[in-house]
Amino acid sequence: MTPAVFDLECFYDPKNTRGDPSPYTLSAMTTESFVRDARWDIHGASIKWSASTSATWYDPRELAYVLKQQDWSEVFLISHHSNFDHLALSHHYGVHPKLSGCTMSMARLMLGNHIGVSLDSVRSQFGFPAKTTPYGLMAGRYWRDLDQSTRDLVAAGANDEVESIWRLFGILMQRGFPAEELDVVDSTIKMFTCPELKGDGAIFAKVWQDEASRKAAALERLGVSAKELGSDERFAELLRARGVEPDTKATDKGNVKFAFAKTDPFMEELQQDEDEEIRALAEARLGTKSTLLQTRAETLGWMASRGSLCVYLRYAGALTSRWSGGDDTNFQNWTNGSEINSAVVAPDGWLIAEPDASQIECRLLNFCAGQWDKVEEFRSGADPYIGVASKFYGFPVNKKEHPDERQLGKIVELQAGYGSGGNKIRSTVRVKSSGKILLTPVEGVQARDAYRDTHPAVTQYWKEAERAIERMAQWQSWDWGPFRVRCDQAAGKRRIVLPNGIEIIYDTLNFFSDNETGDRYWRLKTRKGWVKIYGSKLVENMIQALARVVVSQAMLRLKKLGYRCKNTKHDSLWLLVPKDGRLEEHKRVIIEEMSRTPVWLPGVPLAAEFKGIGERMTW
Repeated sequence: MTPAVFDLECFYDPKNTRGDPSPYTLSAMTTESFVRDARWDIHGASIKWSASTSATWYDPRELAYVLKQQDWSEVFLISHHSNFDHLALSHHYGVHPKLSGCTMSMARLMLGNHIGVSLDSVRSQFGFPAKTTPYGLMAGRYWRDLDQSTRDLVAAGANDEVESIWRLFGILMQRGFPAEELDVVDSTIKMFTCPELKGDGAIFAKVWQDEASRKAAALERLGVSAKELGSDERFAELLRARGVEPDTKATDKGNVKFAFAKTDPFMEELQQDEDEEIRALAEARLGTKSTLLQTRAETLGWMASRGSLCVYLRYAGALTSRWSGGDDTNFQNWTNGSEINSAVVAPDGWLIAEPDASQIECRLLNFCAGQWDKVEEFRSGADPYIGVASKFYGFPVNKKEHPDERQLGKIVELQAGYGSGGNKIRSTVRVKSSGKILLTPVEGVQARDAYRDTHPAVTQYWKEAERAIERMAQWQSWDWGPFRVRCDQAAGKRRIVLPNGIEIIYDTLNFFSDNETGDRYWRLKTRKGWVKIYGSKLVENMIQALARVVVSQAMLRLKKLGYRCKNTKHDSLWLLVPKDGRLEEHKRVIIEEMSRTPVWLPGVPLAAEFKGIGERMTW
């Protein structure tokens, strides 16, 4: 396969100099809408075809010609932010390279969750000078508007970017980027740049309207306006008028504010209040403040009007190397059973299937911790949820006679393995049971203790992880179950290496003492600021990282068998399955690959099931 590097420069208009109603920039628009916009126009592109050739600039006419002449079936095309460059190639030129590489994606994995991954940022990490592309001179001007000296600057800047991307790719590979992950990057990029799923615009519009009507009805019923609910002070007054004194919380800067966020325990309590009016007030407040469903429906509706659905995922967007959502769509957190799912339609001649790695985190956690009674339940097919339920309720629970009690056991079994306290368990139980099971604060603690009493090896694993944090802080290296902990004080590196070579980066680990509060804890720096790290949190990180490897390796095996992956939601995949009369065979193969025991963790009992399969996502 022939490696090449590509960087495209195009028209953009941040100040609406052409009289358009809105800015035409990547910062003001999604990547998909920018590339597919009617205002799209290119300045040209730079391409480096091999190690022995220099980057070459092609103006719009030359680029259209050279792209048609190239056989892309054996080209490994590398860019920085390949979602942008390669969507432009596929949408406007019909170019589909054999393999898509992305140095932004690679840098996100290799540099850590605390460092920016723009090309300038990554260049600076390796001592490269800043980019020279003259964006200020290009703004609001088409190629035909640029004088020759400006055109020369644009070409030189693009050529410099391409040469730096080539060098950065080599550096990142030499520093240990796992070869297997190149295929994972390719699959991730092509979910976006080679879109095939169709969107039903009528359903997206209906979801938007239904949500707007629901919010309006809630406000009318309460006799309050959206403006009132949006004001913290006014919302507090409305609560006090109903006999509820609002909770407060301290901000990072030491100020005090109302605890009105969706995840604050106070708001979770309001949604469980016995007074129907107070519950409705809290739900209306959260519904008014959160427009996620409407925003998603609107974004997807417009996307569907322009073409197939481009699924944007950030490779290694999370510390654990899992994907995260992007481009204002976040396909990662779609909820099964939502009407918006039924707007996703497979292309003609195909079905869309969603296989899921069943209880994968729970299975991996109990196996790595050595909770062998629970592992045996998974292995034998026994019900893994009745143990903690029976402990909580004080009598033997079974699925047939005690469905609600067993449901609580399932929620707690899957929730409490990472050290959750009583309030967190109460909140999860309420949400997962759709409000059917409500625990008191005392019962929340009892559910926590029921889990810990029935999982002594897991609680011991948290303590082992706490010692692991201390050992990393002391720059120790050792093998830890399926992980290898590698610390290098001279290089400032603290890494936990996964079985496929991915390094989870803990370089910024340090101990923090808060002189004002007296709190003392370990913490890590991320792009969002400092976060606490403790034993059960480290366990959560590592188990989720292992689950990611299980799923990504299954995805790659299925890719080799011809199944195209169009999205991944952590533990499940969206796959295209041909309508060729062999559905049962396809289902068998997919389940086998999703539940295959990895060679690096022999004996772990994995399983998989289909959330659904059909011409559209009705599940």
